[in-house]
Amino acid sequence: MSEVLVAVPAARPQADGGRTGTSDRVCNPAWVQAEQQVRSWVAQHALVAGEEEVRRLARMGHGRMAGWLAPGASTAELGLLAQWGAFIALVDDGFDRHGRSPARARAVLELLGVLEDADGSRYPGSAVPAVRALADLWGRSRVAARPGWRQRFLASYRDFADATVTELRLRASGEQLGLEEYVVLRRRMITVLPVLAVVERSLPVADGLEGLREATADIVAWTNDLRSAPREQEEGTENLVGVLARHHPCSRSGAAAHARAMLAERLADFDQAAAHGERAAVIRRVRDGCLAWQRETHRNPAGGGDATDPHEAGLPALAQHLAVAVDAAGHVEDRCGSRVLESALLLALLCKLGAEPGEQDRLTRFLERRRAGADAVDALLIDACLDPAGTAFHVSDRMAGLSLSFGSRTGGRGRLKSVMLKTVLHLLCGSPLDDSDVPSPAGPQGITTFTDVHVLSAQIIHAHACGRPGLAGDAERSRLVSLLSQGDNRVLWEASATTHLLGLHAVRTFRPDDRVVQDGVLRLCLAVNADGGVPFLDSQDLWLTAVAGLAFTREQTLAPYVTRMADLVALWQAPDGAGRSPPACGRPTSTPAPAVWSSSTPPTPTDTALRWSEPMGT
Repeated sequence: MSEVLVAVPAARPQADGGRTGTSDRVCNPAWVQAEQQVRSWVAQHALVAGEEEVRRLARMGHGRMAGWLAPGASTAELGLLAQWGAFIALVDDGFDRHGRSPARARAVLELLGVLEDADGSRYPGSAVPAVRALADLWGRSRVAARPGWRQRFLASYRDFADATVTELRLRASGEQLGLEEYVVLRRRMITVLPVLAVVERSLPVADGLEGLREATADIVAWTNDLRSAPREQEEGTENLVGVLARHHPCSRSGAAAHARAMLAERLADFDQAAAHGERAAVIRRVRDGCLAWQRETHRNPAGGGDATDPHEAGLPALAQHLAVAVDAAGHVEDRCGSRVLESALLLALLCKLGAEPGEQDRLTRFLERRRAGADAVDALLIDACLDPAGTAFHVSDRMAGLSLSFGSRTGGRGRLKSVMLKTVLHLLCGSPLDDSDVPSPAGPQGITTFTDVHVLSAQIIHAHACGRPGLAGDAERSRLVSLLSQGDNRVLWEASATTHLLGLHAVRTFRPDDRVVQDGVLRLCLAVNADGGVPFLDSQDLWLTAVAGLAFTREQTLAPYVTRMADLVALWQAPDGAGRSPPACGRPTSTPAPAVWSSSTPPTPTDTALRWSEPMGT
């Protein structure tokens, strides 16, 4: 990992010198392989048992986390980092979910015995799976580690164990800490410092960076506390929001606003201290990577924070709520809700591949729950998916009864929309397709990659259904596979579940075992929401951040957040000034995009230059 992590890509110049460029906001394209490696490794060491525990681990996305933390690492190094992340999280979650009993505390201390051994090879034959797994990690990690790394990691992990025991004692006694004491304890319990030690293990010792490491732990911990505050209140777990509500005193929504202000100040401290230096850039990437992973994981709802107090109303209450909605990196978050179309397409794909039976059951239950209140289109899609034999021969009649417009008023896309609906219904229930309704061939020039995948998929699916492979030849098939192999930075291809699913269905007709199909299934299952359904997009943060920034500049209490929001949006501005799909997934620069900030100097709350690019596409 040393040669990878030391070679810090050059960031785009910033006038303040303190923020990263696009290269530092990229997820390693090998994250899917790392995800597959960590799942196999966990199964090999029997670290989780039962379908629900296996799925819960998979949804954490530790390969994805490793990809954010080490964007330039090799596949092998990325897998090792993902395995460390999973191991540390499983130990930590064992306390959170199964109780912080003395027995579990002793179990952590037993793990320290492996770390105290120089090569981790000496442990009893009766050792529990976690000990054996840690010995495996320890042996592989020390190969590339610098002298002294073992002692640093041991110290950080021992500190985590001691903090865990302290928290156990406090919970048992009912003792509540003050704000300063809680912040120190929380820093020790977040496990960011052990992860940082793993990332830096092959780098030379660097003095004077402990403050940056501690700031990183605080930023990640406080961001997590804001997200998890409602859940942890229900569980009776101490949280920064609750501590602040006692400290001031104030409502929980007011305490969340105080926490967000603390977070903004801590971020500013970090940026000022980490303005220069390759080693500071490594720590910054871990900070930003942890925040990116937190946004994507399903453990807590997007946005976080507590509901506004009933006694608080008007603009101040709204501003307070919106301030908490801006995360540490400047995103205004919202996780897209589940939709019938994408859920049905994923269920049909999994059934055809004979993959993920547990996910098939959850998708089926989601569609069954949605059927009762479904509109005519969703009802048709659900019936086609769950009762294909009974629906296939009635598709034409039911489509004729739909109040949908496929005419010229849809911007010239009416015919394509009609074709796509027929294509989807064919995929769900096998309803016949007319080869005269195949989309016209279109080369990649002059259209977005998004549209290219849609048209290619429809052509290939029609050719397969009609028994006329000449309608889509090798060139079209190869181009589709090539397109779907790009855009590794997002969980879903160009963030779109619909496009990704149509592409995978098309590839399955001629290369069912292709890697893009296997990887795509993993990605789509990772994107499934808590209700068992599939969202339209894996994220709409950039669009929301851009729109919110327009309003934030005009509200005094929100204006301080605009600088970081503007930096975020500007990172994904194309050279010609238009917006591009984050994180640069290959879409042409003329693609419709949300509002962006454009300024020759870093934007400020008072002089931010705002302008619109092309209107948002539909």
